[in-house]
Amino acid sequence: MKIVVFSPDIPFPPNRGGRADIWRRIEAFVRLGHEVMLVNLYEPAGASAPKESELRVVDSVVARRFSFPIKRSAVRTISQLAGCWRVPWHAATRIPDPAEFRLLRSDVAEFKPDLFWLDGPWFGVASFRLAAELSVSVVYRSHNIEHVYLPRQARAAVRWRDRLAWMVASAGLERFEYRMLRQAQAVFDISVDDLNFWKARGVPRLHWLPPLSELALREKPSEVVPGDVVFVGNLGTPNNVRGVEWLIRDILPYVQNRFPRVTFRIVGSNPTPFIRGLMKSVSGVELAENVKDVQPYLFGAKVLVNPVMSGSGVQVKMLDMLMTNAPIITAHQGTKGLPDEFRLLFRVFDETRGFAEAICDELQSPTVDIKARERARESFSIGSVDRALDVASGGNICR
Repeated sequence: MKIVVFSPDIPFPPNRGGRADIWRRIEAFVRLGHEVMLVNLYEPAGASAPKESELRVVDSVVARRFSFPIKRSAVRTISQLAGCWRVPWHAATRIPDPAEFRLLRSDVAEFKPDLFWLDGPWFGVASFRLAAELSVSVVYRSHNIEHVYLPRQARAAVRWRDRLAWMVASAGLERFEYRMLRQAQAVFDISVDDLNFWKARGVPRLHWLPPLSELALREKPSEVVPGDVVFVGNLGTPNNVRGVEWLIRDILPYVQNRFPRVTFRIVGSNPTPFIRGLMKSVSGVELAENVKDVQPYLFGAKVLVNPVMSGSGVQVKMLDMLMTNAPIITAHQGTKGLPDEFRLLFRVFDETRGFAEAICDELQSPTVDIKARERARESFSIGSVDRALDVASGGNICR
């Protein structure tokens, strides 16, 4: 099968949850014998611009790639703001201009796709237009309830400029998101909870497709980075920033009273100035930023933690944690979207004392049900992607 994947940005390196979900699935498609064309937006300059070495890795996996840069101008901004109730900000950013669309259409037509795979609503306008012109089915991958997730990020943002940006991105999103879901030939939701949310609102053709763990595609790391208490996550999103703030300001001192030499390690990409300042204000905490591979840190941890209190979908970091044999302590949000039986594999607390005492307990005497974890790991394998493609490509699509 030939599959065109519409990704909001370059999904490599897979250094945050959304990227990891997309990139691992692309790798799974290829491993299953399918050809993939990637369509994506990218930052043309600055720290977020893709490096040539990263693009080489992407191009070694996909059969074809069409990438076009974000364009910014006063006229474009005014136009996008004026039309955001019809096409939300991030979706409008991903509409190619007429010349780009002609090139995109030509490239896609030459690829002769069997299926369009739309990751989130952001490429909705271009993908459904191409689908109509080329008679190709579109399936939708729901990462979040975006019209719920973005306002939550706005409320969690530390700086007023970030809060305003998240609020602007939320305008018109609910109506647009529903339209994408209803137009799709099938919807594969990352989260059991979100799937039930959409089902209750009449969205048809829904299926649960959990993210892949990284170990579905590779072996365990041969070398690890030892650590006491480890958090892994994107250090730029407001919900993660708030979670790390709680971990460092409130939970760390409590644990240090019992274990004075304990070290908390924060592993993640793109730390904000707030995070950097926070790390400098305390002792006993280390920052490992923009590492190429988080797996050695995960497998080297004595205790893994997820203090993030808000979000949507499934937090991919939780699945990667489940691949280890370390105790896992999380806020309730970390269990969202997972089947009930999986939630029993974590120790769950939303208040400081319970979270901190659980860390202390596990540092002193770890308790992990390895057999239960091994049973859960079977759900996050390449086989789930193969079954999804079977649904998307034929006879089972309307069940």
